[in-house]
Amino acid sequence: MKNYLVEFKCVIGDYEHTEHYIFNKKKSEWGYCKEFWGINKRDSDCLGDNQFWDNHSQNAISVYSETEITNQEADTLQRLGVA
Repeated sequence: MKNYLVEFKCVIGDYEHTEHYIFNKKKSEWGYCKEFWGINKRDSDCLGDNQFWDNHSQNAISVYSETEITNQEADTLQRLGVA
């Protein structure tokens, strides 16, 4: 099975940070953001290329990077609490 380590860029007001999450299936950038952030609908007023807005929380999220990783790497990252 393939795993994908996805790094998200999250903007919450003036605060920006990154989050990591491991998916077991390749998705579109919208698919990753929708599942990770729990966005219900794709806002038609995107802030930029593949940057999505969550009206409920007043946050923006986008995929910063996507890397295919092995099961062993995924297990190690999860065990260490990185993703």
